[in-house]
Amino acid sequence: MLPQKIRGTFRSQSHKPMEPIALTLGQKFEIEKFSREIDNSDDLAALKSIAKDLLVAWKQQQAASAWIVRQQSQGL
Repeated sequence: MLPQKIRGTFRSQSHKPMEPIALTLGQKFEIEKFSREIDNSDDLAALKSIAKDLLVAWKQQQAASAWIVRQQSQGL
């Protein structure tokens, strides 16, 4: 869990929280697999790289989701 100060940084006051999206069983297994690999890693540089890659992917997903919402609101 991120500290409150950091968690608050990522929240947007202009957007309502999204409803959770259900993960497939396969996705849950992948999360568990990679979580264990992260837990077992002692390579700080690799963990930092993973964290940065995930941050970029998260922000790209947010941008893609916002684009879809805009397209739907414009009736396209």
